[in-house]
Amino acid sequence: MPRYHSRAERAADLLQSRRSTVESVAKQTGLPVDIVRQINEPIAKRLAEQDAVDAAERSMRKAEAKIMREQYPCPLCSTGHAEPHDCDTFLPLGFIHGGERDGQMDGFWCHPYFCSCSNQRCIACNIFPSKSREEAVERFCAGDFAHEDDFIELKTGKRYHYSQYGIEQQILRYLAHWSASQVKQLGFDPKLVDTLAMQRTLDRMGDKFVDVFDTTLLCPNCGMKGEYRKAISPITHTKTWWRVGCPYCKTRTRYSFPSQKEASEAFETGKLEKKPAILQEGKR
Repeated sequence: MPRYHSRAERAADLLQSRRSTVESVAKQTGLPVDIVRQINEPIAKRLAEQDAVDAAERSMRKAEAKIMREQYPCPLCSTGHAEPHDCDTFLPLGFIHGGERDGQMDGFWCHPYFCSCSNQRCIACNIFPSKSREEAVERFCAGDFAHEDDFIELKTGKRYHYSQYGIEQQILRYLAHWSASQVKQLGFDPKLVDTLAMQRTLDRMGDKFVDVFDTTLLCPNCGMKGEYRKAISPITHTKTWWRVGCPYCKTRTRYSFPSQKEASEAFETGKLEKKPAILQEGKR
């Protein structure tokens, strides 16, 4: 707990919190309300100025996002836009050069350009690198996520591309977070995606910590396993209720429920707009 040299210093510190009022601070410090009000004047002015700056920045970000959605819309969702990114990257073996594996090197440096959706709940992204930010954005907006291109070594200019193993690892990486149907939207070979998804399921069957025969909380949208999440009770305003959501496709119940049973029933039956019974009874 911080030590204060005076009650006025403590009052100033308490007034920094937006949850504190002049009256509550006066009660805690024992200072007269008029004194606390004088201390609060410059603090309230500074906080108001900061609020104005924050509001302006939020408005600017919203306007920029709207322009980006209009100019570079995501082909898979209606909320995101193209978001290019690039960096110097070291890639290990597992790549092919000139049709033959180069066994003389452990890896190489390159500077690829990629593009993905600004909406983190959307899977849309370029699988292969592009030569420039403009090209990456153009491919993304056209939905050409699987347009094959090479990685170019920075020093020698040699061109490398994914081996079959590398492509399979990419698919498995996506399958760890998304459903097979969503991964297919990126343009991967549908048969290969289904095969790897089945292999992943079989691998999980061999894991004693995973019950693949558990059919509870299956997502009505993608079929993956959902999970319980703590939620705010609209009655007590405490985090004691439950909601069920899918970590893969982000599908979830709109309302929270007082019990896990009621939440799971709404999720499993696809009644995502269903309200808890206790709230429905209150309206009658």
